Amino acid sequence: MKTLIACLIFLSLIACKKEVSPQKSSEQQETEQHTEQKAEDTILVFSEENLELNKEKTKAIKKERLITAKDDKTKLQELVISKSFLKEEDLYVLDYKYPYLNEKMDPLYSVFNNFISENYLNIEKTENQILEDKELLCDTLKIDRFRDKRIIDYKIYSVKSDRISVVLYKENYYSGMLYSTYLFDCVNFDLKKHDFIYFDDFFETGTEEEVFTTINTIIKDGISSGELYYDCWELSKGDFKAYKNNFVVNDDTVEFYFDDCVICPSYTGTYSIEIPIKVIMHLIKKYNDRPIVS
Repeated sequence: MKTLIACLIFLSLIACKKEVSPQKSSEQQETEQHTEQKAEDTILVFSEENLELNKEKTKAIKKERLITAKDDKTKLQELVISKSFLKEEDLYVLDYKYPYLNEKMDPLYSVFNNFISENYLNIEKTENQILEDKELLCDTLKIDRFRDKRIIDYKIYSVKSDRISVVLYKENYYSGMLYSTYLFDCVNFDLKKHDFIYFDDFFETGTEEEVFTTINTIIKDGISSGELYYDCWELSKGDFKAYKNNFVVNDDTVEFYFDDCVICPSYTGTYSIEIPIKVIMHLIKKYNDRPIVS
């Protein structure tokens, strides 16, 4: 009998524990869920902050690589005169640096200089565009804004002393935008013929597809390697046709330039794709010209 009573008491204790246990488990579960949610919120905020910081860092690296790239300005200082233009108004700033060929060396260098003046130094046209953009903002409250900025600078390269290659990079800062944007124009000029050189003058006929494929192969390799190419993408055929004349040449490479958001967003990646000349030598006209037999 005593044994039976003892068993009943033991079973009742187990039952009590089973009844109390779910309540404790529920409280613990709520606490754990709250802790997990708080951790997730913290991670989310932390990740967003890190992402923005990372974008700022890669944007700065991308810009620095462009600005600090070596060119032939020093070597060409007798031929090329660096000129500048600065205008500061209440609504905008224009800060231009541009190349000007020394016409004392050859009066026909005026062909190049006139091209630069007509295409990049039309200040009135630029001012009108900025003012039109301001009107589109419909800022009826007249809130103070940062001034828009248009900045032009350039890199210049010599090719076998008879050609020059210039990349003009234009930085546009629009008030209210997080990042400035970059646009590029490349100019190749024959110093002897006093004429401009375009894709079809430089490359063999029918080579567009192979040059396009080569550019995309370099982009894909950059994306696969990680580094600064995250969020980038391959060049479309339409964009290649639009930018195929946007290249500069030096003794070792052909470098194609693309505006922001053509192959990479503004905060990462690269503005240009360099192709070693030895890789595409068979596509370049001057390496395939047959010698004249007398």
